Amino acid sequence: MKRLLSDLYLNLLAGAIALSILAISAFSLWTDRQNVRRQAEQSSRNLLTTLSREINDHIGSLDPILLRIAEDIADKSLLEVPPQVRHRVLFDRVRTSTYVDSALVVNEDGNAAADAASILPRRFNASDRDYFTIHRENSDAGFYLSRPIASRLRNGDPSMAVSRRLSHPDGRFAGVVVSGISLSRIGTLFSDLDLGPRGSITLFRDDGIVLTRQPHVEGQIGQDLGATPNVRRFLRERSGSFEGTAAFDQVHRLYVFGRVDGLPLVLAVSKSMDDLLGAWRQKAIAQGGITLLICSGLVALMLLLRRELRRRTGAEAKLARLASTDDLTGLPNRRAFREAYERERRHAIRSKSWLSVLYVDADFFKQYNDLYGHGRGDDLLRAIAGTLAAQLQRPRDMAARYGGEEFTVLLPETDPAGAERIAEDIRKAIMLLGVEHRQSLYGIVTVSIGAASKQPSLGTVSTLLLEAADAALYQAKEAGRNCVRHWRPDHSTPAREPTASSRSDVTLPEVAGDEALSA
Repeated sequence: MKRLLSDLYLNLLAGAIALSILAISAFSLWTDRQNVRRQAEQSSRNLLTTLSREINDHIGSLDPILLRIAEDIADKSLLEVPPQVRHRVLFDRVRTSTYVDSALVVNEDGNAAADAASILPRRFNASDRDYFTIHRENSDAGFYLSRPIASRLRNGDPSMAVSRRLSHPDGRFAGVVVSGISLSRIGTLFSDLDLGPRGSITLFRDDGIVLTRQPHVEGQIGQDLGATPNVRRFLRERSGSFEGTAAFDQVHRLYVFGRVDGLPLVLAVSKSMDDLLGAWRQKAIAQGGITLLICSGLVALMLLLRRELRRRTGAEAKLARLASTDDLTGLPNRRAFREAYERERRHAIRSKSWLSVLYVDADFFKQYNDLYGHGRGDDLLRAIAGTLAAQLQRPRDMAARYGGEEFTVLLPETDPAGAERIAEDIRKAIMLLGVEHRQSLYGIVTVSIGAASKQPSLGTVSTLLLEAADAALYQAKEAGRNCVRHWRPDHSTPAREPTASSRSDVTLPEVAGDEALSA
């Protein structure tokens, strides 16, 4: 159990240290990733702010010009001045504006009525354009940005028209004033920006129509992406950032988006997460590998330590067994017996129970050694030890070699009658071995046993019971051996004199000698 607990503690310690290292490494990598994302988001937001300001300057500046032209068209007095003067008055701001390429006044039939490019309007009809139809059908359209169109006046150049409605005094539709913006000019704002190999900048109308995109991909301009998840979020929220997958190319990107102030436009700056996290992933792989090596080394070290501890624990247990075990007989030795005796004596004091001790001595053992040799003497001691162990049935009963040919038996919770019975059983069992001993009075190996029983108390000397059993053994020797003598605390003399039955009430086996010893 102690070893299992030790292994468990080592495993828990190793696991806790390994998990702590992994947690610290994972937290460090997660923090680095968040920092990379945060820096990319901040730089994208700064770029978004700058571009929104530029786009507002380009497109937003057109509205006051269109409003002024609409007011001048409504002024009937301009009809009385020469065409050159009327043209200069209508389009003077167009000529001085940095961002306006052209301007047209289209009548209610869609035909060009006035043209900033010439006094005589170019032939042009806009009745099929969305900016014309939206104003004709909706008097509240206001400042309107059209879908991307191929300009009919600039050889099909991709453009976007911005327009205002013209109305008769009674409110009826009178046409539109419109200006075109080349989308390539807006694209030049994006072209020199470095967003990584798979980054992009996209300008949308507030209904999800793509006006321009960098990098430019043929066929994407003019697409309606209002139903895609990313663009729905652009249109639903005024500004923000998130990670999402692009509908165009399925690239996972970090999006930062916002509205262009004062205009129905949404600008989105995106950067590929793979591009952003490329360096971080290399660091994560390197750091993760090093962390795994450290954890593996730690686990290996713990395994070696556990093996060493097991080896040391086993060695200590073996030494403990050797220190408490008699080498010859395998029984506990005198030290182990004294420790067990003290433990059981304290228990008997607490529980007020009986405690009995037997001293067992092989009769005429010196003569046996001299006659048969020390090897046979050792075999005899082992045979006696095996017999003692076989006679003890309870877990706490204990037989030990006390020294030389003397053995002790500890019998917890055993009263005098029980001690006498066990002693007699041991004496008879030794005789039944039938080991030949020609120098013995009985012709076979016998033992003498001294027994003592007591209910110990705190006021008694701890060795009293041992001394009493030893005295009883000497009484058994003096009584002719091969008998049991029992000392009682209320008798200073042996409990009973030896009787014939105590010496010879066991029938001897027919065969004695080595065969019986080995049995």
